[in-house]
Amino acid sequence: MKKLFTLSLALFALSLWAGNSIFSYYGYPVQFYGRDIYSLGMGDTGAADIFRYNTGYANPAQSNRGNKSLFGTGIISGYTTYKSTYQNTERSFRDDALDFPYFSVSIPIKKHRIGFQFNSHASGVVSNQVSYSDSTIERQESEKYLYRADLIYSMNYKNLNLGISGNYYFGHDNRTFEQTSPDNTVPSKESLLKSYKNPTLTFGAIQSFDKHSVGMHMSLPVTLEGESKRSSTHTTEDPVDISYDLPLQYGFSYAALPLPMLKVAFDVNYDAYAEIDDAMRDGIKLGVGAAYEPTRNQKYWYRSIPVRAGMWYRQLPFRDKNGKDIDEMAYTFGLSLPLKSEISRLDLGLQYLKRGSLDENMLSDNSLMFLIGITGFDLFSKAVDRTAPRDIPKAEEVEEW
Repeated sequence: MKKLFTLSLALFALSLWAGNSIFSYYGYPVQFYGRDIYSLGMGDTGAADIFRYNTGYANPAQSNRGNKSLFGTGIISGYTTYKSTYQNTERSFRDDALDFPYFSVSIPIKKHRIGFQFNSHASGVVSNQVSYSDSTIERQESEKYLYRADLIYSMNYKNLNLGISGNYYFGHDNRTFEQTSPDNTVPSKESLLKSYKNPTLTFGAIQSFDKHSVGMHMSLPVTLEGESKRSSTHTTEDPVDISYDLPLQYGFSYAALPLPMLKVAFDVNYDAYAEIDDAMRDGIKLGVGAAYEPTRNQKYWYRSIPVRAGMWYRQLPFRDKNGKDIDEMAYTFGLSLPLKSEISRLDLGLQYLKRGSLDENMLSDNSLMFLIGITGFDLFSKAVDRTAPRDIPKAEEVEEW
């Protein structure tokens, strides 16, 4: 029953994703790269981390480690502070955020694995309101989500893991504008609603050594097709066919154990947006992290808690309204609490992120996020215990005549 409740909670969470940023009017500022909460606490690295039960499948070959059925999900919750400068005046606003970045399941079948991962690939949500001296109020909102569902197959040959996943993207980009004024009895409202979808493929490989592993994965470019519908208070236009291009995306990853209880990792992600749009630049993300991974039989309990830290730098592919580049930097910390089962654990973490610059972009995000991840729950390897105590009658003693 507990496992069923946890699984139901994870499925319910799929409808609650959100990624807030003041840069949402220009593109998709918030992006997840398919790694789990453990990885996010380690600088969002670990696509080649074979030294643990990994439930993040950015690289589909990662799904083939171990012989356990794995389940993983997470929560990112916290606050984002928006800042802006206009006419030499600085303004700020703090907004709360709640993200459910991924849900994954991986099931072993001999040397093969079948997996599934559903994650929020990219998003951007922001709304603002401006009041004028004549009591006119204008409200604008941008709400955009791009989801990705992966069906994963992976297998291993000696120390080489290979994987392929079918990826299905779907999402929307909705803009609304509303104006209320004392001179208008009916508020003026306009909306532009876009939706699109299409599949593609991702290939991945991980070569493992004694204390090192290297990996590479690549997602093929895809054109998402859909429709756009414009409406206002008085009219609704006919839908128009639209498309949205995703470029070739690939990543390189490295993980190592230089010391028995020390792990390091380095990941690079590259999105070739400049090849599909001259107004954009290539999206690049560099992450580095380190982790202390002790054994459980330490003399003091606090020495047996795994801890990690990391950082990443990312350049966003789109620019602001003045053509200025937008960059982000994040610093992360995490720890794990082992649970009763060998594969089960609770991952906790903190993430501080700064996106944009007031000097360059006249806008910026500063966010502090709390990370919670659940890993484990070997749902299929243990049979249900159907035994129950029973009263066994004693044999009747029969006297001889």
